[in-house]
Amino acid sequence: MPPDAKRTGGPPGPPVTDSPPPSRSSASTIPPGAPGGRECAWCHGELPKGRRRFCSDLHRIRGQKAERRYDDADYDLGVRRLVRAQGRRAGADLAMFAMFAESVDYARARLAEAAAQLIAQGYSYGDIARELGITRQAAWKRFGRKPEVDAGTPESGAAG
Repeated sequence: MPPDAKRTGGPPGPPVTDSPPPSRSSASTIPPGAPGGRECAWCHGELPKGRRRFCSDLHRIRGQKAERRYDDADYDLGVRRLVRAQGRRAGADLAMFAMFAESVDYARARLAEAAAQLIAQGYSYGDIARELGITRQAAWKRFGRKPEVDAGTPESGAAG
């Protein structure tokens, strides 16, 4: 074994990382269709015999997990579809209508919590209003902090 090719004692195969390694230069990659030209979709290494897309189970898990990541716009559209379907069902049954009303109240409470978190982070009511397409005053009225009043203990009623 050449002196510069010492084994480090680690497991054979590609290094374990959370992101795929940078792709190889075009000179070292085997063109598709050439013998052994198939490559792993995660690490771009050569696929062992019997494997179709990923060279190991770890790369399969990581690759499929990366493909499952949702974009915020996709998530938003999915939530809208669910709400629309629940609204359609609510028009058919009184019990379903009550559940839909509970869902709306729940969503409003979560929206108020999200606005409170944004305000705590330093966003203004004007920033929130601009995103919602309403006025600053409307945002303050909708999400304004309610003063916590502590009246203390009631007095005995004796003046003095």
